[in-house]
Amino acid sequence: MNWEAIGAIGEIVGALAVVVSLVYLASQIRIQNRESRSASVHQVIEGYRSSISALHEPEMADIWISAIADFDGLEPPQRLRFIIYLTVALRSFEDAYYQWREGRLETDIWRALLMPLIDVKSTPAFGRFWELRRHHFRGEFADYVDHLEGGKYTF
Repeated sequence: MNWEAIGAIGEIVGALAVVVSLVYLASQIRIQNRESRSASVHQVIEGYRSSISALHEPEMADIWISAIADFDGLEPPQRLRFIIYLTVALRSFEDAYYQWREGRLETDIWRALLMPLIDVKSTPAFGRFWELRRHHFRGEFADYVDHLEGGKYTF
């Protein structure tokens, strides 16, 4: 065997090593993207779960029910708690919106998460809240919420 043949074999082996490395790298990127999307879903669900958990407190549940019935009839401390609660809850929706928009949250998961917001948006209490606090949210998200069709909120 001469040196040219050995060199040609070396080039072939090197080219195969590059191809194998690229295939391995592509599979690792695919796995990392899947894990990133899974982490995003977990983060969004935890944010939503955390915001909803405040309604387990009897006082907050009473405020929620009163606000849905008559937002303007709330006492100032109740109105403040309701506004703070909805602000926190909407922050979790805002985070989910940006995760969805960036492709880290699948559309079917986003739509399922969005249904409670769509229903609550149909209440006069949300309308009053949104008048008072819309400007606290990023413009793109606020516009998105504005264009959502309201559902039907029921207990």
